[in-house]
Amino acid sequence: MGFFLKLFITETIDGGSRTEGEANVYSWLYALAQSGKDLVYEYVRSTERGLSFREAERRLKETGPNIPIHTKFPRWWHLLWNALFHPFHIILIVLSVLSYIASDEPNGCIMLVLVFISVSLRFYQEYSSSKAAMKLSEFLSFPVKVQRCAGRTVQTELVVQVDQKNVVPGDIIIFEPGDLFPGDVRLLTSKNLVVSQSSLTGEFGATEKTADIREDSSTPLLDLKNICFMGTTVVSGIGTGLVVSTGSKTYMSTIFSTTGKLKQPDGFERGIRHISYILISLMLIVVSIIVIIDYYSSGEPSESILFGMSVASALTPQMLPLIINTSLAKGALAMARDRCIVKSLRAIRDMGSMDIICIDKTGTLTKNTAIMINYFDSWGLQKEKVLRLAFLNAFFKTQQRYPLDDAIMAHVYTSGFRFQPSEWSKEHWRK
Repeated sequence: MGFFLKLFITETIDGGSRTEGEANVYSWLYALAQSGKDLVYEYVRSTERGLSFREAERRLKETGPNIPIHTKFPRWWHLLWNALFHPFHIILIVLSVLSYIASDEPNGCIMLVLVFISVSLRFYQEYSSSKAAMKLSEFLSFPVKVQRCAGRTVQTELVVQVDQKNVVPGDIIIFEPGDLFPGDVRLLTSKNLVVSQSSLTGEFGATEKTADIREDSSTPLLDLKNICFMGTTVVSGIGTGLVVSTGSKTYMSTIFSTTGKLKQPDGFERGIRHISYILISLMLIVVSIIVIIDYYSSGEPSESILFGMSVASALTPQMLPLIINTSLAKGALAMARDRCIVKSLRAIRDMGSMDIICIDKTGTLTKNTAIMINYFDSWGLQKEKVLRLAFLNAFFKTQQRYPLDDAIMAHVYTSGFRFQPSEWSKEHWRK
């Protein structure tokens, strides 16, 4: 009964179905958002002075480097397995084994050589690209201001700069405009803090955050005011925060782990699989018919099997994997000359089949600005009063300005409107 209750309670957080790992991350962040600062310190096993250098080093060995899932590179054996596990490669390997059984060593050796060359080309290209991308990532460093405590008799608080990879749960970080949050953070202090969450939501609008609040479970996760997420940036304001999750246990990592599991084969791969199934079916049918006919006519099963294997080898396009991987590797080398690293050869094939690329990633590939085109009232009519009120609201806003406010003011000034904000007062609206 407890297991089924867990399915209904913990895996439907924030309005959607969650895996067990996601449910743990959601429950952890909500528990911290609803708790006071003293209790948060106990949860993370930290203090108001921060972690000691020895404790931080121990936790770094325990949890590993603070690297999200989407920035981790595959191991060489994963690349080798992906290069080998191809439908045509499997067919050729099976045929080569059967050829050796039927004493047709030359044909079996030729097929194994073709498989070896094709797999080697694909593995070498993807391994070299991943290695080059890994070297480039080593040049990227994100210094983070961390509060640590030192001293044997008297604990002294020190502010040091460490790389993002060395931040551990329990660290107290100090941030200012332009800083990147190195992990999921529970705010401790804040002053006029505004955070951009476009890396998670894709929206250019910023979000106000404050430490002096205790949230409840009805608030959506990304709307929590006292929680900042890994990968988000500080737009304005200053503050301190307690790192509660790093690496693969952050909210960002759960997003990328989910999208990675939902990855589906493209049309080309589905076509290759269908062709492979058709070839296997044809080979089985043809070989079976030939073996039965030849056996009853000659009475020698070894010659029947050998003849059937020859027909099956003729039906299989043995050079197809080698031609495909050679062409893709040539395309990857051509892009490398233009300083473009291709980590997966399938990307070459996907880009080659594209006519139009439509990308929606506001603020990353665009100018991160909004442009006003028109204005209407609730009845769909163009009324100047609507524009005037929107302009006055944007003009007198002092706490947090959004790109929409700048777009409204730019439209008013460039379209020839002559609104007089001096006739209005923020305290007492008067005409």
